[in-house]
Amino acid sequence: ERLNVIKATLGDASGAKDDLKLISGVGPKYESTLNSIGIYTFEQVSKMTPDAIKAVEEITNYFPGRIERDDWISQAKTLMNK
Repeated sequence: ERLNVIKATLGDASGAKDDLKLISGVGPKYESTLNSIGIYTFEQVSKMTPDAIKAVEEITNYFPGRIERDDWISQAKTLMNK
């Protein structure tokens, strides 16, 4: 169910893949974890909603609140425009 929330909100990467490690707070291990649940692009990260963030945190057991604290959404939007 949580994966459905993520897919419905963020969409499919359609084979595209960005270097998510450019987002502060994402290291190689967590990038791999995000990829394993279908998150590959800055565009997908930029579309995160509170529900999608909660689903990602629950699935990955990542530090609660970290995505908001590090403002991944704004970082992703900035990286998309480079």
